[in-house]
Amino acid sequence: MILLSIRWLRSLTALLLCLCAVQYVHAHPHIWVDGHLTILFNNSGQVTAVRQTWRFDELFSSYSLQGIQREKNGLIPAAELQALTDQWMLNMADPSSHFFTTVSVSGKELALLKPVRSQSTLDAQTNQLTLSFELPLSTPLVIARQTFEIDINDPSYFVAFDFKGAQVLDLKDAPPTCRYWHIPPRPLDSKSQRQLGALTPDQKELPENLRQLVRQLAHQFKVTC
Repeated sequence: MILLSIRWLRSLTALLLCLCAVQYVHAHPHIWVDGHLTILFNNSGQVTAVRQTWRFDELFSSYSLQGIQREKNGLIPAAELQALTDQWMLNMADPSSHFFTTVSVSGKELALLKPVRSQSTLDAQTNQLTLSFELPLSTPLVIARQTFEIDINDPSYFVAFDFKGAQVLDLKDAPPTCRYWHIPPRPLDSKSQRQLGALTPDQKELPENLRQLVRQLAHQFKVTC
């Protein structure tokens, strides 16, 4: 599991205390994310980066903002939001998670550069935080006659991802022949749900049988041109 900063740890600790109060402390996952992807192309029709947008659940958003002084208008100072963003990005750079993202072409995993254009926003109405960032490819890629694939999944199942709606992925500046499809996770059976539900919050390493199970929860996105 990713290395936790003090603020991140405090947020999770407070979150887990709240979960204890509502008797959900023994159930993974503990953070819920509604996601959206954008594949970025350059003028030559090459894939250059993957942009992600993650909208966190209300509970995690609320506890992530604990201790941050709001402005008189109730908004979070931009500098505080950016500091929170920077720490999240540092945490998720750990190799065991690596932004919960795997990118490959025709089955071969691709190298990604450090994330850029990372920022967070707060919806004042729902009090939900949204994180966005870009993961550049180390080398721009032509995907003609190949399949470009993105897998989104937390191998520890601490974070659960969902991609809702008809347009869960955008192809920005893509050649007109490009198409994508989304393969959502297979639903868990009742036995699997009980096994994952029995995990405690401090269990960072899953046994092999559960690791295999959690791999089935990946969201897969495939792009062809």
